[in-house]
Amino acid sequence: MSKKIILVANTAFTIINFRKELIESLHQKGYEVLVICPEICTFYNGNDVKSRFKALGVRFIPVYINRNGVNPFQDIKLLMQLTKVYKFEKPDIVLNFTIKPTIYSSLAAMIAGVKKLSSNITGLGYLFTDNSFRARLLSLIVRFQYKISLKCNDIIFFQNPDDLDLFCKLKLVSDRKKTTIINGSGVNISKFIFDSEKTKIPMSFIFIGRLLKDKGIIEYVAAAEIIKRKYPESTFRILGGFDDNPNCIPKAYLEKVVKEGIIDYIPSKANVAPYLAESEVFVLPSYREGTPRSVLEAMATGLPIITTDAPGCRETVLDGVNGYLVEVKNVDALCDAIERLIINSELKELMGNRSLEIARTKYDINLVNQSILDQLL
Repeated sequence: MSKKIILVANTAFTIINFRKELIESLHQKGYEVLVICPEICTFYNGNDVKSRFKALGVRFIPVYINRNGVNPFQDIKLLMQLTKVYKFEKPDIVLNFTIKPTIYSSLAAMIAGVKKLSSNITGLGYLFTDNSFRARLLSLIVRFQYKISLKCNDIIFFQNPDDLDLFCKLKLVSDRKKTTIINGSGVNISKFIFDSEKTKIPMSFIFIGRLLKDKGIIEYVAAAEIIKRKYPESTFRILGGFDDNPNCIPKAYLEKVVKEGIIDYIPSKANVAPYLAESEVFVLPSYREGTPRSVLEAMATGLPIITTDAPGCRETVLDGVNGYLVEVKNVDALCDAIERLIINSELKELMGNRSLEIARTKYDINLVNQSILDQLL
C-alpha cells in the first residue's frame, strides 16, 4: 500500500504552476498525492482546474479559503472540513503552503492525528509590511494563530533567513531545530530558458507580479516616469493582475499611468516566459518577499535583476554581479540602477549571464525539491 501525502494551498495556481515537479518527484518515490485548495482560480475555470490536477495524477479536494478576510465562521468551517478529510484519508504527511493553510491545516492535522506535518512559509505578506491600523490588528491575530499552529509542525520550511529570524524573535517558532531554509520554490530551467537568438525590445524593463503596493509598483512607475523623460525610447511594462488583497493598487491609478504613456500594461498570463524572453531587464522593487518566484524565472531567462536590499529579494542578487540591489522605497536609487543598465549594454549581457549561472546552480527546481524531500520523507 502506497504512502499518502496531502498538499494544501490557498490557490490552485500555486500547485499547478509551482509544485508540478514536486508532485512528480513524490510519485516517483511511490506516494499517492492529494491536493486541497479552492476550485476558483485566476487563470483556470473549475473544470480546467480539475482536469489539470487529473493530468498531474493527483486527487483534488476543493475547499473554500478566504485568503484575506477574517470571518471566524468561514475559518471554523475550513478547520472542520480539513479535520474531516484528514480523519478519513489518514495521510502519512501533510504539507502546507501560504498563511491560512499553514494555520488551519496544521490545527486540523493535529486534531486528526496526522503522522507528519510540515509547512512552507512562502512569505509574510502585507500584514508584516503595511503600517495601517487594519494590517497591524490583523498581524496580531495572525501571529497568535501562527504561534499555536506552528507548534504542531514537525518541519517548517523558510525561504530566507530574515523570515526565520523574525519568527524566532517574535517567538512564533518554539524550536529552531524544526526549521530549514530552502532556496525559494525553485525554477524550472527547462521551461524558462535563455535564448541568445531572441530579439529583445530595446531598453525594455519589465515587472511581473500581483499589482500590490508592497511589490514596489508605485516606485517602479515613479522611476519609469523619470527615466522616460531622459530616454523616451525606453519601455516599462507591468505584467500582472489585480487582487482582493487590501494592498492592491487602484485600477484608476494603473489606467492613468497607461494613458499617460508611462507604463505598458499586460494582464495576467499563465505563461510569462515569452514576455521575459523579449525583455532586457527585470525589476522588482518589493518591500519584502519569501523568495520571489518572478525573479528566479527572470534569472533563468538570462536577465539582469534590479531588486531591493530587502528580505527574500537580497538573496537573489549579488550586487553589481547579476544586477543591483537598491534601498526599499528609494526612487532615486532605482532610477540610478536603471540608467546604469541603459547606458552600458555590455553590462546587461554580463549580468544576465551571471543570473543564468546562479539560477542553474542555486535555484534549479530539482535541487530545491530534493532539499524538501530530504527533510520530509
